[in-house]
Amino acid sequence: MNGRDKAILSAIGVAIAVVVVAIIVTLPHEAPVVPDDPDPEISPYPEGITFDKTTSTLMSEESVVWTVVDQLKEHIDKIKDKDEYGGKSLTFDPGFYKVTVGEDTFDLIIDGKITKEMSWKYHLAKEVYDVSVSYEIDISELANIMIENREWNDNTRFKFVDLPREVYVNETVRSIVSQLESRYLEIGGSLEDRQSYADFLISFAQLGIKYPHRTYTWVDDMGNPVYDRDIFGNSVPKTSTDYEVWGCEEYWANSLETLFFGIGDCDDSAAVGCALFKAAGFRTAMVGVPGHVAASVALDSFEERNLEDYKDFLNTYRVFTKSSGYDITGQDTEILYYGVDTTKGQAPVGYLLKGSAESIGKETMYWGMAGYYPVSEDQTELDGIQ
Repeated sequence: MNGRDKAILSAIGVAIAVVVVAIIVTLPHEAPVVPDDPDPEISPYPEGITFDKTTSTLMSEESVVWTVVDQLKEHIDKIKDKDEYGGKSLTFDPGFYKVTVGEDTFDLIIDGKITKEMSWKYHLAKEVYDVSVSYEIDISELANIMIENREWNDNTRFKFVDLPREVYVNETVRSIVSQLESRYLEIGGSLEDRQSYADFLISFAQLGIKYPHRTYTWVDDMGNPVYDRDIFGNSVPKTSTDYEVWGCEEYWANSLETLFFGIGDCDDSAAVGCALFKAAGFRTAMVGVPGHVAASVALDSFEERNLEDYKDFLNTYRVFTKSSGYDITGQDTEILYYGVDTTKGQAPVGYLLKGSAESIGKETMYWGMAGYYPVSEDQTELDGIQ
């Protein structure tokens, strides 16, 4: 090979090396190939079913039977009010529904707001005042809470330490407190008198939230116990206070759920009371005792009430006694909470049923230690339903 050929080969080698280096340098900077839809959304509806959000309409490729249950009805109404429709489409009003098509069942939430109203009579200084409030509940917010809380209730063994999770503060609760504050001032109340203000706030839970009806009996005409299958498949006596609304023996409702239905037993109305206290700037705690739940509020000062003053509108006044206590878990021993019952009428803050008061600090067989369980001061709206 002569000098000329060597020069040519050398030049070719250099050129190849340059190309290889260029490729090596360039490759890391080339954009990777990405598919147009790398993570397609999984449809929440059965195969062949679609939903048009603009018209709130479910559509099917073929004619089907749509079985619809309104989830915003009480259980005793839901079990007898299952609607069936035939066709390729079905349009819905705002609400929360359980829809069955063939063997598939799914939840359907249609955005909107529902307005509720409550009114009651409040006794103050030998005068009687009319109190009323109206408030809006966002359907999507309520439905998502119901879905999550239903799952929690299905998979839990109830303990007093979990009572604060029922307390939920949002714009609905703050709107109620704003109206109550205005009415309290109108009837001559002072916001500086925190105990009197707390008495007025809790009257919403005591007199606005209705206790469940006991429309069922323990036995049938033959003397046999009356039971039903609850929403979780368990056998439950129809005398359960949670059966009417929730269809189960025990259900710890989120306070927004109770505000929607306007019905709740002791833990439900107590949670509403604590939500109002929290929204009004008070420290508050749920009170768990054997067979009962109450609310409580922290006060810087406390004035004893003469229970004889309540005898004309609180027929159980003789069974109440003073009750206060600290965080039963021992995490905060500086804040003193004053108990208040939410199921017997307009009872004053600082007084519980005697049996409830006497059980504070005692261990129960299933529920844990009876006592005051504080609602976290920095609990956010979402924390309440975790």
